[in-house]
Amino acid sequence: MFVYGGLVFIREAWNELADHKPGMMTLISLAIIVAFGTSLAGTFGIFQIEVWWELASLITIMLLGHWMEMRAISQARGALNALAALLPDTAEHVKDSGIESVPLSDLRVGDIVLVRPGARVPADGVVVDGAADVDESMITGESKPVSKSAGARVVAGTVASGGSLRVRVTAVGDQTALSGIMRLVACA
Repeated sequence: MFVYGGLVFIREAWNELADHKPGMMTLISLAIIVAFGTSLAGTFGIFQIEVWWELASLITIMLLGHWMEMRAISQARGALNALAALLPDTAEHVKDSGIESVPLSDLRVGDIVLVRPGARVPADGVVVDGAADVDESMITGESKPVSKSAGARVVAGTVASGGSLRVRVTAVGDQTALSGIMRLVACA
């Protein structure tokens, strides 16, 4: 039990100590190593105490906690991937010569983009023309679409329906509200 279950904690403690940043894994490793050493010494008659069962219980409980932590981290990564999927791959950039489909990385602040019905807003911006209902549930949690017209702010990743919008881009890339949410999820 000590070798198989405790090895996870000992490896992580070794990494923490190598980085000169002892943490929880160092504390857990210290506890299980001391309990193992004490029980081993008790088995050979050096001490009058053995804590084999307590050691096994400690490792089991710590493994359960570690598994729950890793599961939560995995779910957070899944949430980040789901948030990243909210952005479209391309945007319809409105130019003097017409409408051109461009990758999001080519958008700049001040560009005008066309958001057709059913399409996702490619970047944060302000509506300059058109009217549509926008599903902002990914930001607000409210399932009822919000009417947007000239002068209204829109957020990247939200979905327009019932009309099209021309949006002047005010934030792209890491400056968008969606990127801020992704940063918060990553920190959590």
